[in-house]
Amino acid sequence: MKIYELNRKTYKDVKKMDHGQMSDFCRGIYQSGYEAGKKAAEGLSEDDIRRIILEVKGIGEKKAEDIVLALKAAQNGRGVLTDV
Repeated sequence: MKIYELNRKTYKDVKKMDHGQMSDFCRGIYQSGYEAGKKAAEGLSEDDIRRIILEVKGIGEKKAEDIVLALKAAQNGRGVLTDV
């Protein structure tokens, strides 16, 4: 993991920034951290998950698909309505 180091030149540049420049600077740091976190959080693909779920005794194609859809909905930040 790469840790952001504030060097002397950047420190001096930050001290001279106006509000807009500082906002852009912070946005850039945030965006690079977000992208690094997103990359670090990559895991199993949808097909991998489906294949693993189908290996569980008693889980068929339909139930596996329901589980995959529920996981996708949860990942996108919204709940899933079911017909239970």
